[in-house]
Amino acid sequence: MIAIAVAYQALKGYKLSKEKTLLYLNLSFVLIGAGLLIDGLSSLIVLLARLRGGSLYLFGVGYSINFLAQLVAYGLLVYAYVHQARNVTTSTAVLAAVPILFFERNAVTELILIFLLVYIATQTAINYSMNKNTNSMLVFGAFASLSVAHVFFLIFTVAPLFFPFAQIAQLFGFLLLLAMLLRVNQPV
Repeated sequence: MIAIAVAYQALKGYKLSKEKTLLYLNLSFVLIGAGLLIDGLSSLIVLLARLRGGSLYLFGVGYSINFLAQLVAYGLLVYAYVHQARNVTTSTAVLAAVPILFFERNAVTELILIFLLVYIATQTAINYSMNKNTNSMLVFGAFASLSVAHVFFLIFTVAPLFFPFAQIAQLFGFLLLLAMLLRVNQPV
């Protein structure tokens, strides 16, 4: 629900300012929200089916869709930051995402997402170091938190204890982005 709230606030901000970065943020969080919803629903169905063999396949499908949604979403944000930072044309900055399906949470998928998120967090840190305003700090904090969340998801592949920490860090990152968008969309 928070991912969809972030998407809504980003769209609202885009309609007011016509800033393309907010449109990319909207599209990214629509994808993230949809991926999380599908993953959650497939996991719920598997649990309701009491972990029967045939239903376990659905768990893998849900995770794969969630991974691909996040890959495209974070790829869009990387594109937005590359485009904003370097002011390059669309034809020279196209990011190619290799459509790889993984049917369970594993180190390779998490490393891909961590790479994208660390890049975004680095760009937002640079932006914050130049602007020194609250909104830049919230965006940097959000992507740093999302990076930490996926590091915890990576550790979760070998130590299940880290799953709740990953979920909490991801929630915190979404809440920081939502807070920034609520601040930006306030009437002056």
